[in-house]
Amino acid sequence: MSKLITAAGADRGHPGETRFVKKRKVIINADDFGISMGVNRAIIELISAGVVTSASAMANMPDCKDLRELKNGPAGTGVHINLTVGSPLSDRAMVRSLVNGSGRFLKLPGLLERMRRGQLSAEEVELEMTSQVVRLVDMGVRPDHINSHESILKYPFFMEAAKKIAGEYGIPAVRTYTPRKFDISRLLHPRKLAISLYLPYQKYLWKKSGFRVTDKKDSLLKPGLQYHDGIRYLAEVFGDLPEGVLEFAVHPGYRGDGDEALEGYADEREVELSALSSNEFRKILKQSGAELIRFSDATKDFLERGAA
Repeated sequence: MSKLITAAGADRGHPGETRFVKKRKVIINADDFGISMGVNRAIIELISAGVVTSASAMANMPDCKDLRELKNGPAGTGVHINLTVGSPLSDRAMVRSLVNGSGRFLKLPGLLERMRRGQLSAEEVELEMTSQVVRLVDMGVRPDHINSHESILKYPFFMEAAKKIAGEYGIPAVRTYTPRKFDISRLLHPRKLAISLYLPYQKYLWKKSGFRVTDKKDSLLKPGLQYHDGIRYLAEVFGDLPEGVLEFAVHPGYRGDGDEALEGYADEREVELSALSSNEFRKILKQSGAELIRFSDATKDFLERGAA
């Protein structure tokens, strides 16, 4: 691992030699604020501990009303666009292509199936995305980034609506999906390889449209995550940080009321919380030399912005 120092610091590796290197910067972003009170509590605790520096809120979820501590705290706040959990903010009669017979959002497979069949209305997608951004703005949030639940913004159909809305509301940054390390096993799967080739191009399109994007992205999200695996992965990521800015997405939470919205990733949230709040992770962070920042802290010196 290369030696990490401040952006203005010097690394004297050999007598008479001074090398200047930039300090690695990391945005630790907690997704899903609002999905349950247990998730909200975990995120606020990690913000208070100085571990989480950014959070993304699901404006359509009932527990998103508990925004006071988030918006008044030190972390940045963004929009976690959600079209797959709960109910829309828009009048259900106005977003029929997004909901089932009960007026609730389709699960991800159903949403994507309608998209592939041409049964999903771009106008309705834009309407609901706009409703979610407006709800957060009306609650006093000035979003500094936009991303999406279950990564739907990876799909061009949803990206176009998000790009338009983020531009209209002055949201400067977006999550993109250039991995911290490329998984060579994807070379064996044509579809996965095609996605891996497309995502850097999508990142270029966001940059070309004037949005800020991080250099790399990684996540602690792992189905079946166990504590020792979480610590091991944190040590791997923070022990070999890429140059520039890394967004590291996390999904901490407590079990409790509202667990039905967590959809199969509930126990793992408590594992993430334990790992991120552990003394082991504090030592890992200190040894990494990383500077934890928010999207709003990131200027053009730290984030890629505009057409390269």
